Amino acid sequence: MPTKGQPMSSKPTAETRRTVQRRDRYRCAMCDRETGSHWSGDSIHHREPRSHPFDRLHQPENLLQLCGSGTTGCHGWVHAHPARAYRLGYLVHTGKDPATIPVYYRTGGWQQLNKDGTRHP
Repeated sequence: MPTKGQPMSSKPTAETRRTVQRRDRYRCAMCDRETGSHWSGDSIHHREPRSHPFDRLHQPENLLQLCGSGTTGCHGWVHAHPARAYRLGYLVHTGKDPATIPVYYRTGGWQQLNKDGTRHP
């Protein structure tokens, strides 16, 4: 967390990234494709957009492992279909606590993302 007057980093820490990847089993939350290989691409998606910085921006409950980039794969789909993405928990409205908004996983159904980097039905 930056101190007063310091800018917030635009990316989660390597530790938080690993926590999210482990929680999501190194798979895309939407399509369940294995992520991390050079052909599939992968990205950590911010459920509450980075354009609306807040204290939880880079915390596990606000992050999902998705295939693709902001314009390709499932990550691109989220940004191209925001109304549906909000209904499925892939996006969170500004000011809402991501830990209170469940996410629909292709395998596992509705899951609550916890502040400690775990998830549960």
